[in-house]
Amino acid sequence: MIIGLLFAWIIGGLVIGALGRAVSPGHARMGIGATLLVGLAGSFIGGVVGLAVGAGFIIRFVISVLGSAVIVSAIHSQRHFTRRQLRH
Repeated sequence: MIIGLLFAWIIGGLVIGALGRAVSPGHARMGIGATLLVGLAGSFIGGVVGLAVGAGFIIRFVISVLGSAVIVSAIHSQRHFTRRQLRH
């Protein structure tokens, strides 16, 4: 039962992370592990915000994808900013 729950979290995190990467602007170079972590963080954000406002499953899913897209964009812009700082 716990193995199934962990498997569902992993698959859900990968799906949310991949959708977040697809929605965010730019090309973020991330591996599967980073995508999983971003998806899990986005799912946490979507779950907390969705439950706070009393949203249903679909709205929480959309909030999760948008949350992971914001995280991907933040990572991408931080990496881009760091590279620009190193060049000068």
